[in-house]
Amino acid sequence: EAPDNPLTGCCGGFDVVLGNPPWERTKLQEKEWFAARAPDVAAASNAAARKRAIAELQETAPALYASFQQALREADGWSHLLRNSGLYPLCGRGDINTYAVFAELARNLVAPAGRVGIIVPSGIATDATTQYYFRDLMQTNTLVSLYDFENRRKLFPAVDSRMKFCLLTMAGAGRSNPAGASLVFFAQGVEDIRDPQRRFTLTPQEIALNNPNT
Repeated sequence: EAPDNPLTGCCGGFDVVLGNPPWERTKLQEKEWFAARAPDVAAASNAAARKRAIAELQETAPALYASFQQALREADGWSHLLRNSGLYPLCGRGDINTYAVFAELARNLVAPAGRVGIIVPSGIATDATTQYYFRDLMQTNTLVSLYDFENRRKLFPAVDSRMKFCLLTMAGAGRSNPAGASLVFFAQGVEDIRDPQRRFTLTPQEIALNNPNT
């Protein structure tokens, strides 16, 4: 019997979920926030100097200071929701990035016999904050493939060339993949994922032998 969808409470869901989720940290980044609004604050020599400069805005630019406080409140609100709503038990932890919670949401939306295909940073498989999510993929045999790319050829022109991202394909809970996941790493073009010398398969048991802790 197919397990219930945690969002709908039944066995429904989408047959296919495709997406390129946003890749943003939910924690407000002071330097980035002030870069376009007050470059002198963003250019402070260190975090302590930046905090002093921000505090001075209460007198020198009260409207900007109020706007910053509102942005802080919104970021804190998002963080509270993602950590404490119960919707993201695997990825709503640590320094949360939006791509991770979108990846968890995609799995919650797919039907038991469906498939999910998303483009996310390769950290979905390697970062400490997503280890529980990736472990669950492996333990449930629902990882179909992970094709890791480096952005050296500027497949995403606006993204740093050193950024690593992946094409992540997952099966619904009723369509497990015990034969193992198809994997490619350090690809630079689509043709690399078709190269039999680069593509290989690993089962959860084989991955556990290499990395038993996480």
